[in-house]
Amino acid sequence: MRKIVMFFLMICIVLPCLPTKAAEKPTAEQTSGIWEMEMSREKKLTPEEEAKERWVGVFANDIGIYLFDKKSLAPVENKKDQVQVLVRTIFNGPKVVEQLQDRYKAKLAVDDKVGFSETQMIFKVEQARYAVIETKLFSAHGVLLEDIVKPRIIFKPVPIKTFADTMYQVAKSFNRNQ
Repeated sequence: MRKIVMFFLMICIVLPCLPTKAAEKPTAEQTSGIWEMEMSREKKLTPEEEAKERWVGVFANDIGIYLFDKKSLAPVENKKDQVQVLVRTIFNGPKVVEQLQDRYKAKLAVDDKVGFSETQMIFKVEQARYAVIETKLFSAHGVLLEDIVKPRIIFKPVPIKTFADTMYQVAKSFNRNQ
């Protein structure tokens, strides 16, 4: 009798846990998505998302917002204490934007405005010095307005609490981890 009661209780407990209808077989689309998730932990980005992801914001002031390109951080060839990086300044300060608009109005289309600059920098990590190699100024639509290439590389001390100081810290960290 005891065995019958136990069997009955076990059926009462287990029966509600069993599925009531057969599971549908996954389609090819569903299985490929599962397979993709198992194979890759990172989701695949579109080229636009990938381009956006490569820029990291590091500083902001009354001139603009400063970002650097993660993929551009690299040691300078044959110089172990030097790191190069590409930085972008998105101009948002009203005075700066107005000055740049006046200066480049001849090169700008009617519906365009000055947008951002990209600057190639080198940092001497052990000496806390930096140099600007090249600066390109672009419109909001991506039109190159000016390309300034420095004929000589002149290293200057990194001023404290500035964008250069922030980027110096990034370069120093990158150099340490190499």
